[in-house]
Amino acid sequence: MEREDGYIILDSLRVAQHIPRDKGGEILKFYKGQELYFKDCSESLAISQLFCTYVLRALEIPTVSLDMARYQSYKGIVSTSYNPHHLKEFSLKNILDKYFLEVVLKRKHKSYIQKSFDLYNLEDIYQALCYFFRNDLNNEVIVSSLMQDIVKLFFCQFLLGDYDMHYRNLIVLKDSSFHLAPFFDFDGSFCLDLNSTRYVVALENYEHDSRKRRKPIEVLEESIPKYYELFKELFVLIPTKTEVLNDIEKSLGKKLHPNTIRHICYDEYIAQIDNMLKMYEKRFLKK
Repeated sequence: MEREDGYIILDSLRVAQHIPRDKGGEILKFYKGQELYFKDCSESLAISQLFCTYVLRALEIPTVSLDMARYQSYKGIVSTSYNPHHLKEFSLKNILDKYFLEVVLKRKHKSYIQKSFDLYNLEDIYQALCYFFRNDLNNEVIVSSLMQDIVKLFFCQFLLGDYDMHYRNLIVLKDSSFHLAPFFDFDGSFCLDLNSTRYVVALENYEHDSRKRRKPIEVLEESIPKYYELFKELFVLIPTKTEVLNDIEKSLGKKLHPNTIRHICYDEYIAQIDNMLKMYEKRFLKK
């Protein structure tokens, strides 16, 4: 497709569905039978989202394809569908809602407050998945695999400073088995505050006391005993900021202006994860 000043030009594509700008500015388009989603945004936000997909690919984690694009007078980002083959899908929101209605109300599960679902309560997510897949013969394998993918999400969410990952963006797809859909929607990347509890993410529809939520790094720390090897495997695959930016410049065919990448505090998040792993090794692994 034609590219101009780093942006793919989408003007020739037929708009199949248009969502008004006051509802997100998203346009659904079709190109050679493949669904594409366009959302207008600043160049800085577009580049930070591109950055996320490059990092996820380096970590060998499925993600949608994403690129900078221009549609008519609007500049922004275009991405492929997380479900291009139209497989049967379930959002984690629906799974948790069903778990709450069918199990939590009966058991009066004390971890829930005002019908809220905390993304960072891994035990509740595990129990919800166990309930949802309880009639499947391979339920233990399915739940174990999905939990690994969800923990990878926590790792990447912190690494990429994404405070906007909510339960509607976690989709379980079914083909020959069940698996998480490729990660998508990186609008909140590099907005996570390292030094406060302001930016914490919860899978919830209702008000929840933010003081009772945990930061992503705290969840990673709690997950180390079970997922230490997974975190180590991911950590050694993390590309450097320079490597990612060089790859982006190569794909766009232009040099990035410093002002468009100054908000990408990627190195700080890497240092936090590195320190977390070293502290665990020092306390529990080394004699």
